[in-house]
Amino acid sequence: MKKSMSALLLAGALGVFAQPAFAQDCTLRVTTWGGSYQKTYESVAKAFEEKEKCKIEWVVGASPDHLVKSRLGQVDVATNTLLNSIAGEKEGLWMELDKSKIPNMANLYSNAIYSPYTVFANVGDYVLAYNTDKVKAAPTSWDELWKPAYKNHVVIYGFEHIPTLSLTVLQAQKNGGSIDNIQPGLDKMAALVKSGNLIGSLDVESQMVSLFQTEDAWLGMLATGRMKELLEKGAKNVKFVRPEEGTFPLITSVNITKAAKNPDKAQAFVNYILSPEVQLAFATRNLYAPTVQNVTIPADFVYKDLLVQNEQFKRLFLPDQEKITANKAKWQNELNKMTSK
Repeated sequence: MKKSMSALLLAGALGVFAQPAFAQDCTLRVTTWGGSYQKTYESVAKAFEEKEKCKIEWVVGASPDHLVKSRLGQVDVATNTLLNSIAGEKEGLWMELDKSKIPNMANLYSNAIYSPYTVFANVGDYVLAYNTDKVKAAPTSWDELWKPAYKNHVVIYGFEHIPTLSLTVLQAQKNGGSIDNIQPGLDKMAALVKSGNLIGSLDVESQMVSLFQTEDAWLGMLATGRMKELLEKGAKNVKFVRPEEGTFPLITSVNITKAAKNPDKAQAFVNYILSPEVQLAFATRNLYAPTVQNVTIPADFVYKDLLVQNEQFKRLFLPDQEKITANKAKWQNELNKMTSK
């Protein structure tokens, strides 16, 4: 009897330890920025954990931390900014994404596949906002910012920010130049500064929102998240358009590190990120547009139009990020010289 009882106790003890041990055998380390992004991640992670029998361990930090921890082998799946994804590619940190293990890649917009190592997880964009009381006809082009009618009523981001740098490249292309021949773009930006149209080129988005609220700003670029903020604050006379040249994307990218402890589970997680249910969660909770084309946004979702979709997604204007990063200080110095004369 004692022997049987001991055996039962041992079996029970083994049973107690078996479940945690199984969970510990498969842990997937995924980077996130915390805050609302992590909350959405957590809201959808349980289904993945149950299906794959694998626990998600969130690696929380700022974007540069994600790259450092990827280098140190402390990450399996890196959710990051495109610039950090590009940096990781140059360093050889990422594993090639296997389309046979990530079938949802087949649903991605073609411009959401950056390379064999990097895809876009979700996207926001910078649109052209305008005061309908002051700007009677909806703008169709970014060129509207230069119109004399809007003297001292235009707002853009500071020149060191990606949307304004992207606008500079766009203007270079429209005026006979390119990212490698930026002078026509700098000439246009200098003309904008000298026109007196700018009420500000700002670093703090809350200030941009305030300028639209007070009606000092009639026209300007604005991230869709800030546009949502304006609408929630009751700004009924502020609308937005996506100009014919396209809008400037705000991208969340995803990679699998070569240091991934369980590459198959990492591939499965990337596939899950690209599933309609996860894409929809980020769209409705965070206002980050799906990068796959098989997601249906509910018709009654109040901010549906703020999500860049369909043909608008295909017209996202994304100049070479490495060249922008490498040249932005030089471009800014040149623009300062041009506008100080």
